[in-house]
Formats: sequence, structure tokens, C-alpha cells
Amino acid sequence: MAKITFTRNKDAAIENIKGYLTVSLALALVAAALRSLAYLFSFDAEIGYFNGSFLAKIATYFIIVSCAFASTGLIFISKEAVLPRKLNNEGNSIYFASVFAGFIMIADFAYKLYLMMGEDKFSYYKFIFAPAFKSDNAYIIRATAVIEIVGVASSLLAAVCFFLRSSKKFDSKLCAWLGFFPIIRALTGVAQIYFEMEVQMNHPSKLMLEFALIALMIAFLFELRFFVSEDRAKPIEFIVFSCVALIISISAGISEMVGFFAGKLSKGDFCIEAFFCLAMGLYGAARTISYVRSLETKAPEQVTEE
Repeated sequence: MAKITFTRNKDAAIENIKGYLTVSLALALVAAALRSLAYLFSFDAEIGYFNGSFLAKIATYFIIVSCAFASTGLIFISKEAVLPRKLNNEGNSIYFASVFAGFIMIADFAYKLYLMMGEDKFSYYKFIFAPAFKSDNAYIIRATAVIEIVGVASSLLAAVCFFLRSSKKFDSKLCAWLGFFPIIRALTGVAQIYFEMEVQMNHPSKLMLEFALIALMIAFLFELRFFVSEDRAKPIEFIVFSCVALIISISAGISEMVGFFAGKLSKGDFCIEAFFCLAMGLYGAARTISYVRSLETKAPEQVTEE
């Protein structure tokens, strides 16, 4: 078994990053397994909360400690390390991950558009946007409807973004502009979950999915900096926040879907967001692994020339 060591030295940066990523991926899988087991054996569907058992507590604490570990990458990875400021877009893993994410976004767009274009829902939109519609919470109702519409549009444009990223040769500026739409899609997911009044504000599913979507937004933002320009790229921050995001998103996505299909959770919209988190977490994992693998084949002199 390979020994993983961490030394804050610019010459050992690549080995540090490889070990750090390996541990982060392992933590994400263990966290997903623990939280899934907690849903199966320690979740009370009648009240909508975990029952406070040891399994539920250990799953929660494990995710917190895992994210804390991932955050330490900002400290122990040497700031003097010379890392490439271009993303490797040539591997098959990036192609399949990007195409997969693109199809997920198309499915998300089609499903939400189908719901919105239903007779009842369409009539509802016509009613709430009518000038005569007045209510004590009319502002919140209209804001929620706008969030739904923006979410549908951003899903389609995010799909275009991921399909472009699957190509070895792409327009960086176009990818940079379209790269905002996966972030907007995650933002609308946070807003929809937050304004879901049928579920308690401190419901474990609500909180976990919100944290996962916010983490994905930050990771997408640092990935986007690579497409804007090399000067804007922040390689260390990209690796660290991608690892934090994959720990939360993969553990949240898998466990929430397990809870839903096991009959512990009844909110279908939350299952859709969980699947989105899982798909984006897998895309982020493929992107980060591909970037870290590219470090092995590039000496500091090559990186400086590029």
C-alpha cells in the first residue's frame, strides 16, 4: 500500500496534491455510505428528522471533519508550487464526464419544462403574473415563479456549456460566458429549496442540499477562472474547493437518493436536486483528477514555458 505523506514544500507539492485528492475521494465515498445507512436505519419519516442515534451523529460529524480536512489544502499545499494554469481537456474522462453532465442538464431542462407547461401550472403562471393578482405574499410567489423560469433556462444553457467543454478544441471566451449558467442553475436550486415552505427550514435534506449546491457554485467559479484567462486561474484554490464540493455533493446526492427510494423522503423535487448534485460532483471529480494527473507529466520548466 502506498504511503501518503504531506510536507509543506514546493518540491513535494505534486505528491501532496495526489495524496490529498486520493484521501478526499475516499472520504467522499465513506461519507456517502455512512449518511445512506443513517437514512435507512436512523431516520424517522413521520417527523422528518434523524432520531439522534450514534449512526446519525457519526455520519454528520464525519462529513464535517472531512470538509475540514479538505479545507486544509489551502494551508499545506505550498503557495510557491508551480502549477499549470490551463485545464487538461484531452482525456477521455473529461469527454465522458462533460457529455454526461450535458445530458443530465438536458434531462433537467426537459423535466422542469414539462412540469411548467402542464395545464394547471401554465394557468398558475398566467394568474400570478396578471396585474390584478394581489396577495399578502404576492412578491414571494412571483419571485419563486421567476426562480423556476430562470432555473429552466439555465439548465439548457448549462447543457450547451458542458457539451462545448467535451471538445478538445473549444472557444475559451464562449466557455467562459456559458460557464456562469451551471452556477446559476445551482443558485436557483438553493433558492427553490429555501423557499419550499412545506418542509421545515432545518430539515436535514434541506440543509445538506443547500450546502452541496453552494459548494458546487464555488467550485464551478474557480473552474471558470481557467476559461477566463491564465492570469485569473487559481490552481490551488480550484483543487481545494473542488475536493470540498465533491465530498459534500457526492455524499449528499447518494444519501438523499437512497433516502428517497427507500421511502424515507417524499419530496420529489429534493431528489431531483440530489441527482443534480451527484452528477455535478462526478463531473467535478473527473475534472480535478484529470488536472492532477496532468501534473505528473509536466516539469516546472514546461509549466513556466506554457
